[in-house]
Amino acid sequence: MEYKEYIAEIGTKIGILDVIGHYVKLRKQGRNYVGLCPFHHEKTPSFTISPDKDMFYCFGCKASGDMLTFVRKVHNVSLPEAIEIVSKEFHVELPPWHMSTAASRERQELLQTLKLVATAFAAALQSPQAGECQEYVRSRGLSFETVRHFSLGYCPRNTESLVKWCSEHGIDEDSLARTGIVQRHEGHSFSPFSHRLMFPIWDSIGNVIAFGGRAIDGSMPKYTNSPETPLFAKRKTLYALPLAEPSIRETGTAVIVEGYMDAIALHAAGFTNTVASLGTAFTEEQGTLLKRSASRVLLNFDSDEAGQRAARLALSIADRTGLDVAVVRVEGAKDPDELLREPEGKAQYQVALDQAISVGDFLLDTAVVGRDMSSVGGRRAFVQEMMESVDDMQDSLLRTQLLSQIALRVHVREEEVLAMYHKGRKRVEQPAVTDPWRLLHSRSLGHLGLPTGGSLQTARSVLEQEVVHGLIHNLDRLSELLSLLDGLSLQDEACQEILSVLRRETSGETALVPSLITQLGPEAAAMVSQWSLERRDLRWVEEHKLSYEGVRDTANRLRTGSSAVTQEDSSITHERGG
Repeated sequence: MEYKEYIAEIGTKIGILDVIGHYVKLRKQGRNYVGLCPFHHEKTPSFTISPDKDMFYCFGCKASGDMLTFVRKVHNVSLPEAIEIVSKEFHVELPPWHMSTAASRERQELLQTLKLVATAFAAALQSPQAGECQEYVRSRGLSFETVRHFSLGYCPRNTESLVKWCSEHGIDEDSLARTGIVQRHEGHSFSPFSHRLMFPIWDSIGNVIAFGGRAIDGSMPKYTNSPETPLFAKRKTLYALPLAEPSIRETGTAVIVEGYMDAIALHAAGFTNTVASLGTAFTEEQGTLLKRSASRVLLNFDSDEAGQRAARLALSIADRTGLDVAVVRVEGAKDPDELLREPEGKAQYQVALDQAISVGDFLLDTAVVGRDMSSVGGRRAFVQEMMESVDDMQDSLLRTQLLSQIALRVHVREEEVLAMYHKGRKRVEQPAVTDPWRLLHSRSLGHLGLPTGGSLQTARSVLEQEVVHGLIHNLDRLSELLSLLDGLSLQDEACQEILSVLRRETSGETALVPSLITQLGPEAAAMVSQWSLERRDLRWVEEHKLSYEGVRDTANRLRTGSSAVTQEDSSITHERGG
């Protein structure tokens, strides 16, 4: 089944508004729907969905595509995974989609291996050989229900027994080696997880993609994680996300802790909107994962110096993703797991969540530590550090608030701090542009919806985009218009890519646009999406699309490469009013 046939089949069961509306709050605007883009930080909606064309486009970040492209992008997954997500989240039975690529086959084999190994570890935890691990589990206060809920397991000392068990269930040792569960050295098999409590790590839809192992006998390292594979990258993964996401979506808030045990302890205590960052600093990819279901993030890292550094980094990343971030401070304990062991630990942790401090307060408090704020030198160092933090912030309101708070901390007028900030900002100079074609000023590109933020394009590039723009707005005459471009080679890579696909697709159907987008790279897809959605303003389109004669004349000018193309001579024959 071809992709466009497959997407049409899905469209009979679930619409693009149902899918995107699950992640983005939408409102109707004419024939389309708009909302805040989930792929970049914005306050004014630029994300547009066209139900007629079964496609979306963001006028801010240029993201575009159909419903499966959206799911792939919001979850950062492959096509088969996106199909699985749609099937699970929207409770629809979809036709099978099989990708025959080597990468897809490898992924399926890895998933099958890891799923089986998780079953083997869970069974091993209940066996007599796991006595020491069972005792460790009891000492950490983990109930049978918690162990089962998180599918905890045990990796036996005897690696050969694990290999044999997996072999009997259809998984050979080579497959185990590709996942990092088993390694070989001088003819002997061993596991880096031997004699450890095992934590399955899931992707966003519940597939086991890796493992974490916790030492139970004091050996080092305390924690060992699976190596990175085509399935697993720590910076793109949050522990317990599929278990936490329903609660995150319901509350709109996610709590982020550092380790497996912190997340498990909080879930067991009823804080089920908790995920863990796998011991790494909070990353932008993790922030993007949370943004699809959370608007607020509470960061709760260890109170030691490393934890504080991780929190500072996390704040700047969360700012770039547009999440509302606050910092949780746990008093009298190193981490949540330790606090929850106290008699009133649950109540104390709830208070800590309720009293989470703002981003600005956290930055200000940490910048003050170790400085003599009564001295000029101490205040100067404080201001310099805070200026770096302020300059990293994209949110203008947050910047203004921080600058006001800086002024209060150093007891100077707000105007003086603002002046210092603006004076210190670096100016970005435009690079020189050299091209054999004369430059065409960006203000003449407005009718095409091309980038105008100070960028300049050559006259030839503009003409090429004029031609392709005309094709997109005249798909019903596509075969006829394409004949005018026979033998013409375009230099603009995006235009060349679009033209190449159009030459293969000459049906002239409106439904061609979503199919076309799926075959294009990001830049070309964004151009087609924007031009296609211009149809919402039919009068605008009629004024600016090329006529048959316009396509022919522009194609001829491109063939001759006339040096007469100038800013004043860049006008092209257009249809006006039919």
